[in-house]
Amino acid sequence: MRCIDEEIPFKLPNTWNWCRLKSICKKIIDGSHNPPKGSELKTQYIMASSRNIVNNMISDLGNARYLNKTDFVKENSRTNVSINDIFLTTVATLGRSCIYDGIPKNLCFQRSVTIISTYISPKYLKIFFDAPHFQDVIKNNAMGTAQKGFYLNQLEVTLVCVPPKTEQERIVNRIHQLLLHIQNVEKNLN
Repeated sequence: MRCIDEEIPFKLPNTWNWCRLKSICKKIIDGSHNPPKGSELKTQYIMASSRNIVNNMISDLGNARYLNKTDFVKENSRTNVSINDIFLTTVATLGRSCIYDGIPKNLCFQRSVTIISTYISPKYLKIFFDAPHFQDVIKNNAMGTAQKGFYLNQLEVTLVCVPPKTEQERIVNRIHQLLLHIQNVEKNLN
């Protein structure tokens, strides 16, 4: 095992650890690199891209590609999208994410989205992805000229700060409370 001491960006509390993303995930895969043309009619089979991940959710499905069942089964076999997977935009639009809650069904992706299934709390990992540190990492290390990309080989070796499970839950709950408070303040201002 290689020593990562030189790569550690900042010190963590004693009970936390720096880990490579691939060591805390069971799946890190991008969507189709050669997507089918798609159907001219809307179907129940959706192929989304990075433009469909906005404000922590899947949206604007009018701009998605629709597939027939045969093409969907083939494309979904690559990513096998499951509930609690994190969708992370990694080509063109960088760093937006959401956690899949099962809606819409029959969903697969083009290569601009990476699908991540993790052993740790997906909500905590999403918070890490949304934090300025990771956003800087992805933007400062994206490659390409026409369309910037932060590719799987880069993502897999990215260092993630991982607290104990109880601390992950505490962080997730506290951020949820703070966001609710902010929403209430904004609502009262309007």
